[in-house]
Amino acid sequence: MGYNIRHGLGCDGRLDLERIARVIEREAPDLVGLNEVDVRFHRRSAFTDQLGWLAERLGMESLFGPAIRHTEVAGETAGYGNGLLFKGEVHHVRNRRVERRGEEPRALLVAEWIPPGETVSIRVVVTHMGLNPWMRRQQVDLLLEECRDPAQPVVALGDWNVTPRRPAVTRLAPFLLDTLGESGVSASTYPCPSPRKRIDYIFCSRHFHRETASVVVTPGCPSDHLPVLSVLNWKSEKEPEFAPPDSL
Repeated sequence: MGYNIRHGLGCDGRLDLERIARVIEREAPDLVGLNEVDVRFHRRSAFTDQLGWLAERLGMESLFGPAIRHTEVAGETAGYGNGLLFKGEVHHVRNRRVERRGEEPRALLVAEWIPPGETVSIRVVVTHMGLNPWMRRQQVDLLLEECRDPAQPVVALGDWNVTPRRPAVTRLAPFLLDTLGESGVSASTYPCPSPRKRIDYIFCSRHFHRETASVVVTPGCPSDHLPVLSVLNWKSEKEPEFAPPDSL
């Protein structure tokens, strides 16, 4: 699942992480890439460790990739950015940051993830693309560095801030598949009350067979984004590699 949670602020102006937790709990994913997460960051979220709270509430493990890092609070990282909730194990974690004057910093949270019951690791990348083309190009360049190895399974998730025909999406086509686009999903993800465009994505490498993909309905709009969901299975050796769809 990929979900921009807007630090738990719903479209009704109410801050309620429990509503976010219930959305995730209902779908029961093994992996959740989160954007706009506060970790002891700001009075708007009562300086709560939102990622830690969600992990404990859902019985999952977590990783934090701050795009904006504040000074340590009580010896622990305080910041705002991307998060990963997961079942299983992770190793080789890194947070790749991009800064530009005039726009908030951005980051790519990268980890090698071993799902429950598996032995092969999957490279997971969570990011929130910038608002200007320069920032998005830098982020896509970093993402391409992470997925060029044809032997490395990759899943990338996040709010891309652009629709499917824009370069931040189409540049990925030789390496990563837009799971919702390949599934013919036309539903939009933003803004939640009356979605008009799809800007949230789950991408995967050729190692996976996409079983289902969808935009998740969230009654009450606990965030201004709708989450996206994909069920991925390992592709058998007999299945052909994907060809990038025309929609990309």
